[in-house]
Amino acid sequence: MPGLAKREIWTVLSIGLVVLAISSIPYLLGYWFAAPGTEFGGFVVDLDDSYSYLAAMQQGLGNGWRYQVLFTPEEHRGVYLHTFYLGLGKLSSLLGFSLMQMYQLARVVCGLSLLITAYAFLSLFLEGRSARLVAYLLISFSSGLGWVVLLSGSFALHGLSPIDFWLMDAYTFFIIFTFPHSAAAVTLLLLFFIVASRYRETYQLRALLGGCVILLPLCLIHPFTPLLVDGVLAAHWALLSLNRRKLLGREATAVTIWALAPLPILVYYFHAFTSDPVLQNWAVQNFLPSPPATHLILGYGIVFLLAVGGAAHVIQQRNERRLLLVAWVISAVILLYVPFTLQRRMVEGLHIPLCVLATIGLFEYLLPVAVDLGWLSRFARWRGYQTAGWRRFLLYSIVMATIPSNLYLIAGYSASALSNDPALYYGLEEVDAVDWLGESTERTDTVLASYRISRYIPARAGNRVFMGHFHETVQVESKKGMAESFFEETTSDDARRAFLAKYGISYVFHGPRERLVGEFDPSRAPYLTPVFDNASVQIYSVKRQ
Repeated sequence: MPGLAKREIWTVLSIGLVVLAISSIPYLLGYWFAAPGTEFGGFVVDLDDSYSYLAAMQQGLGNGWRYQVLFTPEEHRGVYLHTFYLGLGKLSSLLGFSLMQMYQLARVVCGLSLLITAYAFLSLFLEGRSARLVAYLLISFSSGLGWVVLLSGSFALHGLSPIDFWLMDAYTFFIIFTFPHSAAAVTLLLLFFIVASRYRETYQLRALLGGCVILLPLCLIHPFTPLLVDGVLAAHWALLSLNRRKLLGREATAVTIWALAPLPILVYYFHAFTSDPVLQNWAVQNFLPSPPATHLILGYGIVFLLAVGGAAHVIQQRNERRLLLVAWVISAVILLYVPFTLQRRMVEGLHIPLCVLATIGLFEYLLPVAVDLGWLSRFARWRGYQTAGWRRFLLYSIVMATIPSNLYLIAGYSASALSNDPALYYGLEEVDAVDWLGESTERTDTVLASYRISRYIPARAGNRVFMGHFHETVQVESKKGMAESFFEETTSDDARRAFLAKYGISYVFHGPRERLVGEFDPSRAPYLTPVFDNASVQIYSVKRQ
């Protein structure tokens, strides 16, 4: 990071490593404290999506770059989707890492890259070293006031739990804790705005072209992100035009070029998701409405309140560089409530400009007022604080007040790992059976199993399953019901035969979780042939008539 002292750079790296260490605790506990006879599945949060990404990495071990939806039996063409994870799969083969090792390495590398880029981004707007450090700490650790709701004895507010604990895109720490591709996307988003700011101030062609280059991989990772980028650029252009009282032609040209740069990729995705029935169903089921505004405000809590003061100061000072932060917040809030299916994805990266604006509000408004308050000054003198020490105490007290939700988050998932939550662990016999599928069957063979096993099979073995993902499985709720009916003892053999034939199912997986679904005994079915057997799991091939 040019212009920063070595000591400051080491501080940034040290804090980043602390963030990565804390975010890794639940995963490490999962591996270290797996109960005898079980194996940790590798994930602790959003298991459906996590195993879907691992399934994409499985496909990356092959020669192609087309992603096949493995969580539904319907035939369909592959699509150039999840290229980030397909690439990780190829890289894992090249480096000799297991897929899970590669995933966690990517999470760490992309997480650290995000934090370093965030510091470079915030340094554009904050000159003082102490202000930059506070902003960086807020970006690295802050969340909302959801923990206050928990203290009240309730886990929900108006029927919805606080977003601190489930809206991963809303917080930098939560992103680093979960998905490497999201960390990579926000990193690219920040890099783009750094380059865009440079272009606005220098009008260099290389900055304009550099922005185009950054947008392409960003669009490949998250095809919805150009909408957010265009919104921020348009809002910033409008604010600059108002500030200068004229329409800015060169800036408008740059905005237009950047809006057009990812258009070929967007056209491809639009065609893919409108022409393929499987992807059409995926898009319909992938409905992500934004939380109510009250939950959004509570979800950013102290950061939001301070950011309001920071935004007011920026507008009052008419600082054109800092107006980008205001433009980002305004456009994101508008897009969060525009009626379309991916509303809440527009929260991506919002945490970072809010934290920078919160730091401005803290240093420009709250801190001067707090230091001058009579009762606080008397308290400080009574405690023996000098003015500088009192300022530091206030600063870091405020930072600490933004952290509890993330501490609760890590503690909660750590407790799940330590308690051997069945959703996070698989019996060794189950793992052995899934590995047999990967070694002894074709990847195109469709497997029927319970939901929890079904989401694991594509990630571990690479097989297609009848159902196993809340978005990627075509008509997932209907398929869940059909699978449950298959394993019920009262279902007729004729109905089972028709079901297996209709969906081209090649293998039936029957283990402890399937026995919990129903009491059907596959060993008595003449249309099923046992091909694998261990202490608790049997796999049957389906006889074709």
